[in-house]
Amino acid sequence: MTRRALAVFLALALAVPQAGASAFNDVQPGARAMGMGTAFSAIADDAFGPFYNPAGTANAPFVQGAGTIGRMQSPRGTLSFMSGAYSRPYEPINTATIGAAYYLERQRDGGDIDTLLGNYSQEYKVRQLPLSRPVKIGANVKIVNSSAGDGSKGKFGLGFDVGAIARSNTGLAAGVVLSDFVTALAYPRPAVTLAGAYTYQRRWTLAADFRVRGGLAELHPGVEGVFHNGLLRVRAGRGLNLDGVGTLSFGLGLNFSPMVLDVAMSLPPTGLNRSGGGYQATFSYRFGAPSFTGQFVGSAATEAEGLKREIVELEDKRQTSAQDANVAETNKAAARTQLRVLEQRVKEAQDEYRALLKKNEELEYRAAEKAAALQGRPKPVEIKTKPRVLPPAWPKRHVVMAGDTLRTMAAKYYGDANQWERIYDANRAKVERGLPAEGATLIIPAP
Repeated sequence: MTRRALAVFLALALAVPQAGASAFNDVQPGARAMGMGTAFSAIADDAFGPFYNPAGTANAPFVQGAGTIGRMQSPRGTLSFMSGAYSRPYEPINTATIGAAYYLERQRDGGDIDTLLGNYSQEYKVRQLPLSRPVKIGANVKIVNSSAGDGSKGKFGLGFDVGAIARSNTGLAAGVVLSDFVTALAYPRPAVTLAGAYTYQRRWTLAADFRVRGGLAELHPGVEGVFHNGLLRVRAGRGLNLDGVGTLSFGLGLNFSPMVLDVAMSLPPTGLNRSGGGYQATFSYRFGAPSFTGQFVGSAATEAEGLKREIVELEDKRQTSAQDANVAETNKAAARTQLRVLEQRVKEAQDEYRALLKKNEELEYRAAEKAAALQGRPKPVEIKTKPRVLPPAWPKRHVVMAGDTLRTMAAKYYGDANQWERIYDANRAKVERGLPAEGATLIIPAP
């Protein structure tokens, strides 16, 4: 699905002629968006977001107000602008937000625009789309007074914008905007914007806006980085090509919640002495938002609680391991005791076996003596035989005492101290630096 969207995006970018320049009516307010090169339509989540995508402020958690002021240079003339915006959650609908904004723009020898905008946005779960998060949808209704700057009077017009943003849990977002459908003749032609954004590890956001207006297209890429728990944001992107002068934009944001300050500037890369570039500053206030200090302390406390839980879990594991070790040691001692008992029983069984052999020989002799007496034969001569000696049972076990070495044990069991290697090979794990561990039970293999 991502590859298809990228293929469509590239196809449109190649199929539509690139615009040579932007005019005064392409400028929109908001220092954050300006710092990202206006690549903001897939994000659009601050107070000036409705100017880029009417759906951006859907389900905003706080009431927020913002003001901005800026100036841009171009060969045609200096462009000055200012704007104020306000948005708040719409209580009757849980995920809806409403807002309003006023935008004033003046360019010497260029044109003028006054815009009064009303916004409605909402999150909506589309069951037909396999998305993990609801889709944001929104619309603007606006009243516009515009003039082309050619001496003609300004004309009023009524217009609207519509937009949507689809998101996923992987950090991907895609937006589409249909904007500037206005009846005022001096206002710009309608525009279609396709936008995308990707957030990597909650720190870096890569974004791009592809805008088509009047058969011409422009691509605006941008990037934003977040540092120090959101306190600092840095931005960069391709700025507006105002009146034929291309620019690169840079921005900085300071989040002293509930207050937010954003500044942005753009410079012409072909020469700082050219009449181009500009600057903008935006101040925002989010009513009811937690302070940055509280957020920082809260995140630190949350991390500390997590570390405490990990310590408790590790301590529980250590105690469990110690208990398991004690149980294993107890089982080991019991096994040693059982081994000694079994060895004693084996020895007793061997003694009983020898006694039974001797008794059997006596019974055989008496039986032969009785048979000879009955037949009148001489008594059989008693032949003294040596008692049968059973071969020793191998392997043997030896409990290491103080002073025992492999050579002394080989001499004891084999009669040859040079056979110590047989004992070593059978007990490698219980021999350290050539000496058997005291108290260990070694297996003595057959010689």
